[in-house]
Amino acid sequence: MHARQQNRADALELRAYYTIAELARAAGVTTFSLLRLLRRNDVVFLRAGRALYVPLGEIRTRIPPLWDALVAKEAMRRGEAPGNRGSR
Repeated sequence: MHARQQNRADALELRAYYTIAELARAAGVTTFSLLRLLRRNDVVFLRAGRALYVPLGEIRTRIPPLWDALVAKEAMRRGEAPGNRGSR
């Protein structure tokens, strides 16, 4: 992976929704694998043209391990100690 691509993957910021590709890149899996996981967990998507977006609330309620990983990654990016802040 090139340095530029790795920096983009490491800089996943906490926001209201993510594209499938952004989440897959951050998780280190293919977009197809992540899409299957999200569909198996009955995640509701937002569609804009061909792009699918995943609302942050859907991740939080339907896939808690992914939510915890996003919160921990954001805390590490900010230099904070990972904790339960906002985890549920």
